[in-house]
Amino acid sequence: MNTKDNQRSRDTDERIIRAVYEVIDRDRKKVSQITVREICEKAAINRSTFYAHYMDVFDVVEKVERHMSQGLTEAFLNALDQGENIGSCFIKLFEYIRQYKDFYRYYLNETNNTGVISLAWDLIRERSAEIKPETVGMSSEREMEFSMNFFLYGITAMIRVWLNSGCQETSEELFHYLCRQFDEDRLKVIVW
Repeated sequence: MNTKDNQRSRDTDERIIRAVYEVIDRDRKKVSQITVREICEKAAINRSTFYAHYMDVFDVVEKVERHMSQGLTEAFLNALDQGENIGSCFIKLFEYIRQYKDFYRYYLNETNNTGVISLAWDLIRERSAEIKPETVGMSSEREMEFSMNFFLYGITAMIRVWLNSGCQETSEELFHYLCRQFDEDRLKVIVW
């Protein structure tokens, strides 16, 4: 039996995911242009196998987005939970992005959104939900919201430029550039 947790099933999942991103990357197709038939041919599976794993091509992309968002969040939060300073947390986050740079380059350029990073920040911000604006030097919840969104779109743009230039800078250098835009105390406010 081919259950979700066995190796054969995981291998099939991986082949499907790889096929979707191969079509996106090599053939420069948008997700809406990709057919299940095309993915089945590339992954060397039949349609029933595809549908045993996913509803459609969008489902594949959505699940990969969720998985990548969770990994990105864990890279950051694990460092935070281990008592590392804010710099180490961001460096771990940047290293995770570098490790999966092909995915992130595609995602941030082709989809032209912040979905994965936004999902990750939503998970990170759950920790800061109880922080009152006045305790971090802000006048209102609205100002905190503006600050968080400014940060989210700013860091996404930095990461996009970094990925498009082949990740030339180290993770440490990228954190240094981030600190030149947002001082470390402000970064702590944003993520705590």
